[in-house]
Amino acid sequence: MEPFKKDSWSLAELAGETGLTPRTIRYYISRGLVDGPAVAGRGAVYSAEHLERLQTIQKMQARGSMLAEIERTLAAERPGGQLAEPAAGSLYRLARDVMVWVRAGASPWRAKQVRTALEEFASRIGAQEEEEDAGGRDS
Repeated sequence: MEPFKKDSWSLAELAGETGLTPRTIRYYISRGLVDGPAVAGRGAVYSAEHLERLQTIQKMQARGSMLAEIERTLAAERPGGQLAEPAAGSLYRLARDVMVWVRAGASPWRAKQVRTALEEFASRIGAQEEEEDAGGRDS
């Protein structure tokens, strides 16, 4: 006799099956990483495809992928090759040959940390460029 194979889950059951919190699953749905429930409302129903998608996301995260990377990868696999929405951000030129792109939407605390780190790095590599330029002129 074949073991019972479940083909639908409530949000709580899906969370228990994956080890994710219901809040995380809802967040993934809001980001478009996972489709919404097959049946919406109080008795929302999730399918085997939802479970598989969440497990795929977990595997990709375990390999070190960030959600933005996962989003692009999974979107490219969809029929029609639909791409995820482009991410907004800022491009900072730190030196002649160094540019850094920073994604928009970070918390003010995080944005301040990033800006401080970029300013410190730009100062260090700027000083190195000046030394190289000065050394090149003296030769």
